Amino acid sequence: MAVIKPFAALRPSREKAGQVSCQPFDSGSKEQASQEVKNNTYSYLHVVKPYLHFKGEKKNPDKHFPSGLEYLNRFKEEGVLIKDEKPAFYIYRMIVGSHAYTGIIAAASVQDYLNNAILKHENTLTEKQNEIAAHIEYFNSLGNPVLLTYPDDQEIDKVIQNYINHHIPEYNFISPDQKKHNLWVVNHQEDIDLIEERFSGIPYLYIADGHHRSAGSAAYCERRIQKDGPGFGDESYNYFPVCLIPFSKLTIFEYHRLVRDKLVATPAFMERIKHWFEVVPSGHLPVQPLNKGEFGIYFQNKAFLLTLREEYKADLKGLLDTLDVSIVEQFILRNIFEINDSKTDHRLSFMDGGKGIGHLQEAVDSGEFDLAITLFPTSIEEVKVIAENNLIMPPKSTWIEPKIRTGLLILEHGPGEKVGN
Repeated sequence: MAVIKPFAALRPSREKAGQVSCQPFDSGSKEQASQEVKNNTYSYLHVVKPYLHFKGEKKNPDKHFPSGLEYLNRFKEEGVLIKDEKPAFYIYRMIVGSHAYTGIIAAASVQDYLNNAILKHENTLTEKQNEIAAHIEYFNSLGNPVLLTYPDDQEIDKVIQNYINHHIPEYNFISPDQKKHNLWVVNHQEDIDLIEERFSGIPYLYIADGHHRSAGSAAYCERRIQKDGPGFGDESYNYFPVCLIPFSKLTIFEYHRLVRDKLVATPAFMERIKHWFEVVPSGHLPVQPLNKGEFGIYFQNKAFLLTLREEYKADLKGLLDTLDVSIVEQFILRNIFEINDSKTDHRLSFMDGGKGIGHLQEAVDSGEFDLAITLFPTSIEEVKVIAENNLIMPPKSTWIEPKIRTGLLILEHGPGEKVGN
């Protein structure tokens, strides 16, 4: 069962929320982030990406972290960031066009993550999770909630809707990417108790986005326990910030593949594709697959629609093997290009479907990549079953929206920090 707790967030003042909060620190381009650091004095990127102040340098925590901590302390001193007096849950809403993503920001248990009450579907890179753990340890905080999802619950929905309908939001701003953001503070004890109770009856929570932040939080927690002892369990380092949005409210985009390899320019490439797939010529624009089991390839101003040949399809066993991302992994990346580790092979890159098919075409036509492979999105049902069976999808199997802004709500881990009432 899931343990979800309220916490006293460090967060921007009402008038500064739009300036302080920023894109998730693992999303967005370095160029955009550099421009924001240059033009926005109050951006939380000064804290989470301090290396951007040192142009041309590789990440160096010993040199760069002190600059970020200086910004964090200054934000606190100047009242740009203010600590709530009492623990609360927070209702967060992001409106994109006419679509609203709404959820609850809370503290989730590291032990639930370790004991698989919070389920994963992707592997993590040790280097990246240790990098996040080092950041949490130095700054004693994490300000980028992990996105968790759960089965829809009418009672939780009622609480959320009551605040939206009858309370003025604490935050109401439009971010530079033209998304609207609202936040309500849930600090009435009866509402807090109801939310905790409802989540305590949900068997599993599922990581939708933020596997490395979750793993980094767990690694940090282990360090704190080794240093300070096991404690009483309510210390904030036993928890990490999360945004909980139910299954029905999420959007999953496909994750396309881009390949650099000279093989693509040879006749042998299409011969190998035709060995594994049925091939239909599809003009001069990248194919957007509209059904599970369909794939597209685009190269040299030519596009083709692919389906796996029946004789190979019959050999696929179990859900993991039949995922579209697994078929691409096995029959194109491994069998044709001998890319055996998608996490580390520099010939391979990824582009989320939210960016649109035209960016894939540009990436190939410009010569930056030789081949684009397009996919149909993984479903939430597939993600759920994979996680429940302790299976792991290939890297970059899903791009799940929304992406929660960094620096909007910060869970601190300083001495004496606790969660819950």
